[in-house]
Amino acid sequence: MQRNTHFVRGTALAAIALAASFGAQAQSSVTLYGIVDVFVQYGKGDSTTLAVQSGGVSSSRLGFKGSEDLGGGLKANFQLEQGILADTGALGNGGLAFGRQAWVGLSSATWGSLSAGRQTIPQYDILDAFDTFGTGVGSSASSSIVSTTSRANNSVKYRSPTLGGFTGVALVGMGETTPTDTNSGDNANVYSLGGTYAAGPFSAGLALNVFKRGTNAQQDARYALVTASYDFGVAKLSGAVQKVRNLAGTEASDRTEAMVGVNVPVGERNIVSVAMGQVRTNGSDALNARQWSLGGTHLLSKRTSLYAVLGHIDNGAATSYTTTTATGAGPVTSAGQDVHSLQVGVRHAF
Repeated sequence: MQRNTHFVRGTALAAIALAASFGAQAQSSVTLYGIVDVFVQYGKGDSTTLAVQSGGVSSSRLGFKGSEDLGGGLKANFQLEQGILADTGALGNGGLAFGRQAWVGLSSATWGSLSAGRQTIPQYDILDAFDTFGTGVGSSASSSIVSTTSRANNSVKYRSPTLGGFTGVALVGMGETTPTDTNSGDNANVYSLGGTYAAGPFSAGLALNVFKRGTNAQQDARYALVTASYDFGVAKLSGAVQKVRNLAGTEASDRTEAMVGVNVPVGERNIVSVAMGQVRTNGSDALNARQWSLGGTHLLSKRTSLYAVLGHIDNGAATSYTTTTATGAGPVTSAGQDVHSLQVGVRHAF
């Protein structure tokens, strides 16, 4: 009888442990996701070219993201995302294993979220949200007429909860170098603040960025971005203005950048997009440029779409901007040469 009692108790404990294990698993989740975006480009810069490329509307990618409920409203979160060049099968982002995102953090509905790793910069997040072409094909940010840096290594990022329609975000990226020099690019010392406000059809954003100098011979680069949009129902109008000081660390390389555009839904499955972007550089008309874009998207389903974008860039005598897409390259062009392009592609998300 005692042996049976021990057996029953042991079985009950095992069942409780197994149930607890399943309960813990139920409170955790991991999602595999991705985008495959390939397009054909006909372009004219220095010469006429025809090419198949990856990353028109969106960068092709493969990612993993997940969360674990820690109790008390606290969650652990992570994201690992690699860029893929779907036209060749190679890794994007310079061949990094997870060059698009690689971070881990904690979040709370009450206190917001805190994360660390390789992450997007608030200025880029806000610009992307208010860009008619979403920093993809047709975008003046993709062509660099409107300046942005997408990610920072070694970064810590805080996002506040949304209060009264306002959400704040801050990021510090540590260059992890000696005091005499700092790195540039993804490894730069960067300090970024941003905020967005949404109330009904109106929304707005503000971002301030400082990239510390790449060498002692350079200057800190500073960015101030203001964005706004209004959804009229029949059309959504968006715009952005950015002041840049010491672009790329070059002293007195100051400029004003702007873009404006509209998205117009046509029926339930079609969107027509029109946008214009320009840059004006202080003291040098030769460094000015302007871009026009006209695009159309047809939704085959919630996950698959076809798109086509016509683009044109008027380059100044000393500029060579081209119609770069999310990750695809525009036609090669020399300084002062205007660019024309047509990109037609398909995008599938899973």
